[in-house]
Amino acid sequence: MRGYLWFTLAVAGAVLAGCASPEKRAVVPAGRPGGTTGAPAEGPRITQLYTTSTQVGRGETALVCYGVEHATAVWLEPPRHELSAALARCVEVSPAADTTYKLTAQGADGTAVTQELKVKVGAARARLLNVTVSATEVKAGDLVSLCYTVENARAVTVDPIGFRGGSAGKGCATDQPKKSTTYTISAVGTGGEKDQEQVTVRVK
Repeated sequence: MRGYLWFTLAVAGAVLAGCASPEKRAVVPAGRPGGTTGAPAEGPRITQLYTTSTQVGRGETALVCYGVEHATAVWLEPPRHELSAALARCVEVSPAADTTYKLTAQGADGTAVTQELKVKVGAARARLLNVTVSATEVKAGDLVSLCYTVENARAVTVDPIGFRGGSAGKGCATDQPKKSTTYTISAVGTGGEKDQEQVTVRVK
């Protein structure tokens, strides 16, 4: 009887031990204190930097266009000019001489990236400021005057009549067209570049 009682108590103890809930412990992944998650912040990036004119005439302007990502501060120099952290934007520059512009994009953590581009400055470009014609409709053989105003031009031409003018800022050419004619007035610069305008005179 005593042996049977001992066996009964042993079995009951084993059953109770098996029903006890095991202790649960939170598992914290390595490298994540407290179990927190979050991707690291991305650094600043310059996605584009270019100019609409790699060479300009003295006194002219050019556009410098840029785009940045993940930047909290952006500036262009020289001279230093604070810009917005835009995906695509253009700003006007007026270089007095050949200039290398540097764009800097800075992130929230203080890291910065830079890119550079160069704008060259040449002689001032020839410009055709104004063209006037005495009449746009005439009889065959009537006299027509074509007058112009230019700047920075070494010569002025009027075609198809073969007129060649000098570097004076103002001048006129004349013609007596027998048929309707389209005249091309050109201001020619020191580098051979041209600024042109056309005017048509109709012969009745």
